Amino acid sequence: MNRTLHTALLSAVAALALAAMPATVTAQSKASAPARTAALTALTPENAVLVYVDYVTGLDNLMNTIPGKQYRNNVAAFAKFAGLFKMPVAVMGEENDYYGTFLPEIKAVIAAGGKTFAPRSTPTGYAPDFAKWLKDTGRKNVIIGGISIDNCTLHTSLDLIRNGYNVYVVVDASSTNSKLAEDAAIQRLIMAGAVPVGWLNALTDLGKDFAGPHGKGMMQIIQAHWPASTVGPVDDTTPDGRGMQLPR
Repeated sequence: MNRTLHTALLSAVAALALAAMPATVTAQSKASAPARTAALTALTPENAVLVYVDYVTGLDNLMNTIPGKQYRNNVAAFAKFAGLFKMPVAVMGEENDYYGTFLPEIKAVIAAGGKTFAPRSTPTGYAPDFAKWLKDTGRKNVIIGGISIDNCTLHTSLDLIRNGYNVYVVVDASSTNSKLAEDAAIQRLIMAGAVPVGWLNALTDLGKDFAGPHGKGMMQIIQAHWPASTVGPVDDTTPDGRGMQLPR
């Protein structure tokens, strides 16, 4: 068989294989490029916003896919981003007899100037007032966490993506009451183009340099919350016994 005919046959086979490929696979391939772009985007305090979804006492007690103390530790660490980076902050949720009150860490965010939004009747927080506020910030990157990852946090994130935003879901500060539902929600978020992050890598992505202007604040959050973020308090095992030190 001559080389020209061989090349033509290979091209024909490749074309047939592509045509036979399920539409869902080709659609996922097309969707993967924006997801990679979002994953590679360098987050900064100047190009991102923080969104805290429904962190209220009436729902917090239902979260069990992450052990309780570990979960609240992670929420506390995530809440401190607002004070450290001075970014635009949105707080979704309401206080009443059913939902209870905002967690103390979130009350502090609100007291420091976090923007709150009117009570809503939908699982998504992407309501007109929030959409306008977000557009007015001029920022396209949204770092979001909240209750629950398989409902309000999920639907808000999906609507953000539908409207052209890059979404970074802080999965270790977002929980629910079913591991199966949590896994399914994270998979759907990834398929939609969201980027799952932990609070630690979101913190260091925003702060970048421990010798920079946010370095001391980053290290204080890490010292207070990182040891308890996965396994609870741990003994210092560094060679000199001094543990993590603040940058000089």
